[in-house]
Amino acid sequence: MTQMVLAAVITPILVVALVVAVFLLLPPGYTVGVGVAIALGIAVSLHERRRNEGGQVLQPQEAPELFAAVDRVCVIADLARPEIVIEHERQPNSWIVAPPGRPPRLHVTAALLELLEPDELTAVIAHELSHLANRDALVMTVVGTPGVILLRGGFGSNGTRWLFNVGVMLAGMIGLLSRVGTNALSRCRELTADASAATLTGHPSTLAAALMKVSGAIEQVPRADLRAVAARDSFHLVAAERFTATWFGDSPLVRRLFATHPPIERRLRALEELEHRLHHPAH
Repeated sequence: MTQMVLAAVITPILVVALVVAVFLLLPPGYTVGVGVAIALGIAVSLHERRRNEGGQVLQPQEAPELFAAVDRVCVIADLARPEIVIEHERQPNSWIVAPPGRPPRLHVTAALLELLEPDELTAVIAHELSHLANRDALVMTVVGTPGVILLRGGFGSNGTRWLFNVGVMLAGMIGLLSRVGTNALSRCRELTADASAATLTGHPSTLAAALMKVSGAIEQVPRADLRAVAARDSFHLVAAERFTATWFGDSPLVRRLFATHPPIERRLRALEELEHRLHHPAH
């Protein structure tokens, strides 16, 4: 919990402070570059947002079993049912989107519906709705947006530099620093949502089984398909693509710092411990 709070508070403050320091302390050439990066980052972020707003909004009669599962979890969690969107993607995954002023949306891919048994799907839905109950999507958006803009402006959406300008590069580096903090928050949020989902369903092992299936199936999806959706990994049930920063190398430390999710083994271990506590309560 302490790590979660620190990441949520310190990350945006640090990003804003560094940008202000650049504008106040460095020569105009640097500040122009940062300004260009911010403009580019906003444009790329808006483009990615529009691209990710696809999918088919379902009506209850189109997927009665899916709606019934969502309704059951909503009743237990005391939540209004979100809009349900099916994404025709090859990766089996799910995520929740809750932009301010708009109805929340639960996204599930067709591959996920084909992969999971009904009880496993219910556990995944409970995980996603836990994010909604905890306002994770809103928190991640507020905390991560400044850094995403700088990162996209400095390095583009595929890790390549837009311009060979020191100010632009500096903006990208601040964005990378923000990503470390945002991803630390994301990892904490995933563990919390796993625990909340297990509590809602009463069956941690079912969510564990779903995570193993999804993780294994994603490994079989072509990397190009996964890279196309990796921009929203902070919201996915399971990360589609491992972030790589070749200029930092590919060490275990780099992988840990830039991972949006805890290792699947850690999530499974936490669920196993919760399963044990539920079935062997302390006397």
